[in-house]
Amino acid sequence: MQKANKNRSICGRESLFKRVAALALAAFMLSALTACGGQSGSDTDAQPQSAAAAAPADSAPAAPAESSAPDTSAPAAPSAPSAVSPASDGVLTIGYDNIAITVNGTAVPMPYRLTELEAAGVPADESRSEIELGAGDFFSVNLYLDENEDYLLIPAYYNAGDSSISITEAEAEEIVMTTYADEPADQGVSILGVSFGMPGSEVKSLLGEPMWDEGDYLEWEVEVPGTGYRGSFSIYLVSDADDAGVSQADLSVFEG
Repeated sequence: MQKANKNRSICGRESLFKRVAALALAAFMLSALTACGGQSGSDTDAQPQSAAAAAPADSAPAAPAESSAPDTSAPAAPSAPSAVSPASDGVLTIGYDNIAITVNGTAVPMPYRLTELEAAGVPADESRSEIELGAGDFFSVNLYLDENEDYLLIPAYYNAGDSSISITEAEAEEIVMTTYADEPADQGVSILGVSFGMPGSEVKSLLGEPMWDEGDYLEWEVEVPGTGYRGSFSIYLVSDADDAGVSQADLSVFEG
């Protein structure tokens, strides 16, 4: 009987011990879960904030980054070109309106019409009006500038039409000024600023270095921007000396 009671007492103590142990284990596990949850929240708070969240609410917004798109604003208008730009690599650049010969201060532009040359001061000759050019004909006219006929202009007229025309209606794209004088002197006539008797050194100072320089012969190529015209300007000097004067100048400009 005592043995049975003793056994029940032991069983009761064991049951109590198990309940206490279970409660202790539950408390431990709850404590561990609480610790983990707190650690998780701490990790979240430690993450870096975005720039927007970190910026104070009343701070000014950052300036926008410069756009990489090309500037489509209109470029500044180019300045008007001079009458004749000094040569670059032997090439003269000329404005279309300045393809001209100057007679007594009056510029006569291409196509050098006979009536316009006479109006500028080239001595008139009524017999010239009788000259006619057939379709496709060329005709070079000697226009003497002095009584001795030592100085003259020679426009090369052309009839591009299908029927005959008077010389006064013809047009020229080439004009020459030349002299028979041994010592050329200014006659009030010039092409691109070059006059009779001008020293070769002054011509090169005015127009720049030519494309070809053979001493007594100088030649530049000519370009007329935006027109399709191009050609040449050539000078003959009385000798190959630096102070030798101009005896002939030939401006020839054609389209195409």
